[in-house]
Amino acid sequence: MIQQHLAQIYKADFRGETTSESFKRLSTFNFENYQNDSRKPFGSLQFLNEEILAPKHKQTTAASSNIELFILPLFGGIEYKDSLGNENFIRVEQIQHITNQKGMSFEVSNPFDENVSYLQMGFDFKNSGFQNNSKPVDFDLTQKNQLISLFKTRNSQGFIGIYEGRKEGFYQLKNTSNGIFVFVINGAFEIENRLLESKDGLSLQQIDTIEWEALSENAILLVLEISLK
Repeated sequence: MIQQHLAQIYKADFRGETTSESFKRLSTFNFENYQNDSRKPFGSLQFLNEEILAPKHKQTTAASSNIELFILPLFGGIEYKDSLGNENFIRVEQIQHITNQKGMSFEVSNPFDENVSYLQMGFDFKNSGFQNNSKPVDFDLTQKNQLISLFKTRNSQGFIGIYEGRKEGFYQLKNTSNGIFVFVINGAFEIENRLLESKDGLSLQQIDTIEWEALSENAILLVLEISLK
C-alpha cells in the first residue's frame, strides 16, 4: 500500500465555489479567489474546475499566463470561440484542446434551454510544443470497462473510462517519475483502497500502477498521468 503522505484525497464537498446568477464554478485546486494550503497544484496540473452555465448565457475568460487547457463537456454541450478567430461546438464525448497564451481570451456559451456542465483542466504550458486542435476530438464511451485515451502532451496524458458495477481496472504509469491524479466524474470507485465518490479527486506519487473497482453502474473515471517536475 502506498504511504499516506504520498496520497491526497480532494473531497468534492470542499471544492472552492464561485457563483453568480448564471454561472457556477467548483474548483478542486486553488483558483483565483479560492486559496487553501491543502489545495495547491499537483505537478503540471494547475487547475481542474467543474463549471455549470445557465441557459442562453456565456462566460468569458482572459488568460493571465500561458496554460494548456482542455474542455470536457459533462452534460449538454457548449459553443466556443476565442480572440484568435476559432469557433467550435463541443459536445459530450468530445474534448477540446486550447493553447491559451497570455493575453488571449475565449468565450463559452450555452445555446440550450437547460444548464450545461463541463470540466476545464489547466496544465503548465512550458515546453509543450502542442498546438490547438482545430476541432474537438471524439471519443466513444460505449466501450465500457476500459480506459480510452483523451490527450497526450509532453507534460501529461489523459484517459477516461466508464465501468459497470464491480468491474476492475488498472493503469500502469508510462513514466514512474510522474504522478497520477484521478477524478470521479460519476458514481463511486474504490481506488487503491480508498473510497471516492462523484467529483472526488485523488493524487498519488511514487507508484507504478494504480488499481480500482467500480462500486456503481456506469461509473466514470478520469485518469491523468502528470509530470511532477
